[in-house]
Amino acid sequence: MADVHPALPGIEPRISHLAGEHHTQLALIAAGFGVCVAPRLGRGPVPEGVSLVPVRQTMRRHIHAVWRTDADRRPSVRAAVESLRAAGRRVAAGAPAVG
Repeated sequence: MADVHPALPGIEPRISHLAGEHHTQLALIAAGFGVCVAPRLGRGPVPEGVSLVPVRQTMRRHIHAVWRTDADRRPSVRAAVESLRAAGRRVAAGAPAVG
């Protein structure tokens, strides 16, 4: 869930529905129940009558790697986690996540 943008002081949203899945969020919007931030990745098809508007400000997200406690002994798990950490460092430095 996102906070109301600081450029809109005094605006208090009335939240009557919450949905974590993008397709459910878009279905609620298509039915006339509000707005959401829908990233391109994993968004799926957009229902008829729903408009997509690009966000001009920089958006951030937190991505977590999760593995079983004893799985970190496996070289493949260690390599995958290190690749994710390296991509995170590149993004934090302002570079693309890949190559």
